Formats: sequence, structure tokens, C-alpha cells
Amino acid sequence: MGTIRKSVRLPISDLRQQVADAVGVAPSLLDIHDIRIEDGSLEVDVSHPDGSDIPAIELFVTDPSGKTDSHVTELDGAKTLLIAGEDVRVELVDYNRERNEVFVSAKHRQGQEWVTVLGCGEQWVVEVEEGGKTKKVQCRIESAIQPSEE
Repeated sequence: MGTIRKSVRLPISDLRQQVADAVGVAPSLLDIHDIRIEDGSLEVDVSHPDGSDIPAIELFVTDPSGKTDSHVTELDGAKTLLIAGEDVRVELVDYNRERNEVFVSAKHRQGQEWVTVLGCGEQWVVEVEEGGKTKKVQCRIESAIQPSEE
């Protein structure tokens, strides 16, 4: 009996997410160097920044009254932030080192689920309830700043 041999191309995005979850960094920080089969499993060689080259953002939050607060955070993985009393998960989507640009995704917790409010960008709105009324909280980031040394 003969054997049929073929090559198949598969998108790497799902694998990148699984590897990022295993390593504990944002998928866009990973560089995949080699993939091979070892003992019935995929073995993936990757590299990622060691901490000195992880992008940081300053998140500006403007509440309905017009007051603006800011928070600085490194984007080495998904970050859950408390914004106007609401859980918001911010995660790195793309980091262009040459242009010093960072784009994030933002998800807002609604009940037990995370709902995407921003797929990829720098500005978004979170709706919050205050006194029985729905109000909008504006969020924006400034890209690739240096975190403060504390």
C-alpha cells in the first residue's frame, strides 16, 4: 500500500496565543523561531523581551464630569484595570518599536463575560451606570512611554 504525503499551511495565530498563555506574555511580543514535533507534541522555540524592552503605556481616563486620571502600566500580558468602578482588560495587540507605537485591545466585564469594546487602537469608551443612568467614560493611551522608576 502506498502513502500520500502533503503539506498543509495553518494560521499561526492560534498557536501564538497558546504559546503566549503558556509563557505568560502578550502574543505580539513573541517571536517564533522553530516548530517541531517531539514525543507527540509540538515543541515551539520562542523569544520575547526580557523586561527592559516591554512596551509601557499611559492610560488616560476621563470620567463623565470631565476629570482625567492617568495610569502607567507595562503591557507584558493582559492587564485588568479598575476604570470608573468597572473591570477593563487591556492587552497589547501590536507594538511597532521603530515608530514607537502601541495598539491595544480593551474588553469590559459584563456579568461573567468579557465584551470587546476596542479591537485594536488607542481610544475607546466604557459605559458605566451611575445613579441609574448610563454614562460614558473616555479612555485613551499614549504609546510606548518609559515606565517611571520607583
